[in-house]
Amino acid sequence: MTVRRVPLPLHDMLRRVIAQQQQPHLARATSRQYAAAASNGGNYVSPFQEIFDSIQQGKTFMGSSEFSPPEVKYLKCGCPEHVLKYKTTTYGRLLEEPYVVPMEHRVTLQVETQHIPMTDIERVVLKEVVGSRLNEETGLLQLSSAQFGSRIENKRHAVSMLERIVESTKTLAAKVEAEAGLESSEAA
Repeated sequence: MTVRRVPLPLHDMLRRVIAQQQQPHLARATSRQYAAAASNGGNYVSPFQEIFDSIQQGKTFMGSSEFSPPEVKYLKCGCPEHVLKYKTTTYGRLLEEPYVVPMEHRVTLQVETQHIPMTDIERVVLKEVVGSRLNEETGLLQLSSAQFGSRIENKRHAVSMLERIVESTKTLAAKVEAEAGLESSEAA
């Protein structure tokens, strides 16, 4: 009894790829046949072939071949926007009026204090200002806003709170440093 091995379509495709790498002048002719997987004689041309070719050539959708990372946006307090994390809660669609659960519009803003540019004195003052909203072990600051009936407004309000807290922290720290400087000059 002889066992006959039947090649799988994947094996055929891999063999073609290896053959292309060994014979680069045939690569363009056979690259258009991948989607067919030899199902209809290899005459299939993908409608997305131009996109695949541009990806293979390393071009972007704008036609350039260079990648430029996006600009980092900063808040007024100096914290980069991409490190802010927002949490919301949703309960799905309700069939009973008023269709919205009361705290569904609440937004919680989370930011690690290491991403906020501050001096050591300002960090101590920040800890005093925000109190239990700052987890000292993880350095995570949580601010919640449920003042408005819209998540978008609450998100803006939470960011505004963060900016005002950082601004007032820096102002208070400057006052503390000024008072400490006056006390040290009076003692001398």
